[in-house]
Amino acid sequence: MFRPFTTPIEDIAIVFGHERSLSNGEKRIYSVAALRISKDATVSEFTSHIRSEKLRAREFAHSQLGEAKLKKAPDEITVSGHLQDFLEGVDHIVGYVPNGHIISLEPLCNNERIIDAALLADYFMPWTGAATAKSLWEYIHKQERQKISFSALEGAELCVDLLKHLFSTVLNDTSFPAASALRYYLGTSSTLFGTFCCHMLEHYGDYFGTSLITPASKSETADWEQFLEKAPKKEKIDSQTEAYRELPEDEIQQLYEQLAHKRKGYSVRKPQVDYASHVARAINTNAVACIEAGTGTGKTLGYLLPVMEFLKRNPSQRIAIATYTKSLQKQLYGNELDSCRELFGQYNDIPVALIKGKSNYVCAHKLNDILSPLLNGVELLAWLYFANICYRYRITDLDDISPRMRAYFDEGRILSNFAQEVSAGSGCFSTHKQCPGNIVTAEAAQSRLVITNHNKLVLMESDPQLSDLFKHCIIDEANHFEDAVRTTLSPEVSTSDISFYCRYLREQCRKLILAPSTPEPVELKAEAVVSEIAYTITKINALRDQFKQMNQAAAYGAVPVTPAHKAFTQGDVVNDLKILNKHLERIHELSAFFTGKKAKDLPLGYKTISRCRTMRTLLQEVSVNLMMIRKGLHEDGTWNSVHVFPRNWILCGGQVYMGAFIRESIIKERDTIILTSATLTHQSSFTPYRRTLGLGKSDLLQFSDKEAPPKPCFVARVAPPFTPDYSLVVPSDAPSALYEHKKIWLEYTLSVLPKLIEYNDGATLVLCASYEDLEALRKNLEATYDGSYPLLFQRKGEPATALIEEFRTTRESVLFGVETFWHGVDFPGNTLTQVVITRLPFPAPNSPLMDARKRFLPDGVFWERYRYETAIKFRQGVGRLIRRETDSGLVVVLDNRLLKNQRLAPCQIIQGMRNIPERHRGRSWKKAE
Repeated sequence: MFRPFTTPIEDIAIVFGHERSLSNGEKRIYSVAALRISKDATVSEFTSHIRSEKLRAREFAHSQLGEAKLKKAPDEITVSGHLQDFLEGVDHIVGYVPNGHIISLEPLCNNERIIDAALLADYFMPWTGAATAKSLWEYIHKQERQKISFSALEGAELCVDLLKHLFSTVLNDTSFPAASALRYYLGTSSTLFGTFCCHMLEHYGDYFGTSLITPASKSETADWEQFLEKAPKKEKIDSQTEAYRELPEDEIQQLYEQLAHKRKGYSVRKPQVDYASHVARAINTNAVACIEAGTGTGKTLGYLLPVMEFLKRNPSQRIAIATYTKSLQKQLYGNELDSCRELFGQYNDIPVALIKGKSNYVCAHKLNDILSPLLNGVELLAWLYFANICYRYRITDLDDISPRMRAYFDEGRILSNFAQEVSAGSGCFSTHKQCPGNIVTAEAAQSRLVITNHNKLVLMESDPQLSDLFKHCIIDEANHFEDAVRTTLSPEVSTSDISFYCRYLREQCRKLILAPSTPEPVELKAEAVVSEIAYTITKINALRDQFKQMNQAAAYGAVPVTPAHKAFTQGDVVNDLKILNKHLERIHELSAFFTGKKAKDLPLGYKTISRCRTMRTLLQEVSVNLMMIRKGLHEDGTWNSVHVFPRNWILCGGQVYMGAFIRESIIKERDTIILTSATLTHQSSFTPYRRTLGLGKSDLLQFSDKEAPPKPCFVARVAPPFTPDYSLVVPSDAPSALYEHKKIWLEYTLSVLPKLIEYNDGATLVLCASYEDLEALRKNLEATYDGSYPLLFQRKGEPATALIEEFRTTRESVLFGVETFWHGVDFPGNTLTQVVITRLPFPAPNSPLMDARKRFLPDGVFWERYRYETAIKFRQGVGRLIRRETDSGLVVVLDNRLLKNQRLAPCQIIQGMRNIPERHRGRSWKKAE
């Protein structure tokens, strides 16, 4: 796909295959369809099943092919022969294997020149998420598809629809002018991928029989920067010193009555009105409020309407709403906000901006520095992928890089290195007016409502354009806020990044050494930089071995750093980190010839010099982070960790207790802070949560700065509008899931899970406490489970979007997940009627953070926090079951420790499966009995 292709393209072929896994781990196609399209728009088709054994439940769900059809089908050799005859004369193919890889098609087609249709979608439309067949169909057709299954011919037709949409709409330079620049670089990439895309753009009408659509109507151009937006000019900011016009709490209900009158299907709910009244009270009184609102309250509209009404009444005021998950940000910005504006026209004049952390955006300036005539093949295509993200920054970002993109483009870390270098998170300055991060920042500065994430909210006050603007904040999903603050403020050092920066600087310094026109002083310094980089790499490698000597477990995951250990120089890791710090500082000091006015005289291109400056900046940031971690290693109240890989290591560190920072640097600097979630309390008490944020117990929050006025601080619980209908049960034979009992617990879990799945007719969410547990279950169940219900397993590092979609659509499926699925996912109705919690979600006692807390906190405080975190996560997991008033079902806990820790449970615990009420038993329970 990435090799050159010079043969003229005539007919194009689309091949779709359903893939299955064999018991020996091999992959085989069991149903295939092909479409051959000529330049006169003639379409011919081929389709066949391939003889195969009985399909697994998930494979059947995707194809709906029964055992009888597959037994009667011709064998693979016969089908392959017929398919190759059909494809004769076609030099390349567009292939698609949902939930698989196009490599399975190569032997069937006898062709290795296959372009992955799913990669085309991921590459040019990263905002669509995982390119599953169903999600692509829905995106292209703009409607919901009720089933997840596709026949092979339907799959091939979907690929045709994808090509039509891609080349007539997404890459049409009439509606998307930057497409003419993308087309230029695709053509110069010298790859089949690029050649095919350019050919389809130029001959679209020939293949699809229409002269009305001309995707390539403008001349291609190398000037990609001409299509970038520019940051809006800074306007005068209104003062916020005037007194507020309060939002009368007795008028809140009227807002929701108006909403009920205008929105079909909406009715006023008293809990939502009560919730909104608490929000109004906090804004009116400049208070700190912790508000817990149960599932079904309608929390999002509960704070959004009072916010919009307050902004309407106070034209000089601004509010920031921060969420933890992207899905809630999208829901707020795209759905709820649009509804509010549509139904309440007076809110249309309130400017709103969505802003993410700068590391989500591509720095156009740094991206342009990477572009050079030397880039070709995979490297040029990788660069172009980031250029497309830069153009489409309002609908996609660097977090949307899919596993498929990494599989194709990250050999030698090409994609990862580019992503690190072009990120606007560092080295993107306010002078870069065409950079997306600066554009959205400028727009946010002119907006009165900003929707953002927890991390960006933490950093907002350090942004010169945004500091002191948003004095009122609503923090949704606030049970995650302290962790988000800790993550944001905890420095991290990755030696793979250091190596990348150093290699580039070394390469350019060697060019200077060899160039006759290099001034002698610069040549000497360049030689010194090369030597210093060699010392740095040597020290990095030595430290990797030292960390492994310190703790062999570091090779399998993050472990706490033991600063005083014989593996380190003079028995202390600080000495080794000081040496590494000095090398990094020395490289930065010696390479200063890349800056200043004389740098333009160096025998290197302007872009190369600019890129070297970026590398120096990034190395300096690494050096600062390393120094911060190093200083914290022997301080009380800090945590640290190291994870050792075969070629590099990652070192992290930070503060254990974030309450003081949150109180003094976030809450004190704002007028109103509203912290809200469905799970803030433990046993109806806000005390543990308030302690994590440094809020104390008083109704008046005091600050260390005695001149800072105290703030009112109140808490409120809003009961949900209905009583959840479910049973929570611990089987009478469930063992303890303590680590020392893991073998017994795993054997029990593997024996009971298939029964629970069958009794409930699928529709089950299995929550695991760790990826280690999940992988142990997956390996065993994939080899042994032969039931009727599809098993879906979360994979580490892969987005959960596709799994969530498949679980919702395949009504009787079973989803196995970890962290992501304990919170923030919504499966109402019959999609989910049973949640199985395999192990109580106690924090890992040997994790670096827990290790530090144990050393730093008094025993009583430590164990209170430990139980609180467990209880909150447990409640979140249980809460996946009941999302609507009509939902009902069963929560099964396969860990008898819950019986000794009944305070963790949000309701009464039933002991023994026989004691479950009839209404909460699955349809197949009677049959099983």
